[in-house]
Amino acid sequence: MSNEESKVLQIISNFPNLDGRIRQIAPKRIFTDPLESGEFHQLVSYIHDEMGFFRAHHAVGVDDGENLGFIYIFSDEDNTILAAKQTVPKENPEIESLNKLYPSLLLHELELADLFGAVISGLPDVPHYPLPDGWPEGSYPMRKEWKPEYFNKETMTYEPPEEVQKNG
Repeated sequence: MSNEESKVLQIISNFPNLDGRIRQIAPKRIFTDPLESGEFHQLVSYIHDEMGFFRAHHAVGVDDGENLGFIYIFSDEDNTILAAKQTVPKENPEIESLNKLYPSLLLHELELADLFGAVISGLPDVPHYPLPDGWPEGSYPMRKEWKPEYFNKETMTYEPPEEVQKNG
């Protein structure tokens, strides 16, 4: 049994609901299926506190249509990467910051807020990043429905045609 398989089995023994939803996909690579917020945070606390996944490298957002997904990349001292995906409904994209456990995620989570519209509790009150001051509120350029041709750079406004506004 590989080291990664042992880690997956350790996680499943503590979180039986993840059986079939977490797997080794390649040497040194463990991925989860999309997890709900509660199970995501339980898993992250566990891998940090009990398994030595002390490094967080990146947080990536994805627009899955009706949901937003947030993939966090962690690693341990063996350089095994664990990618955990959290999914939330687009109409209520609330997640909790991992900044207290992993300070390196601050800028990544600010990007999730600015670019995808994630509402992240526990983030410090800092300037927007990476979008410029004056960026229109509620305009999230990494969402599938956002169209660059409707953004007016001179006025810093998002101006979709009336028929697009009515049809969403």
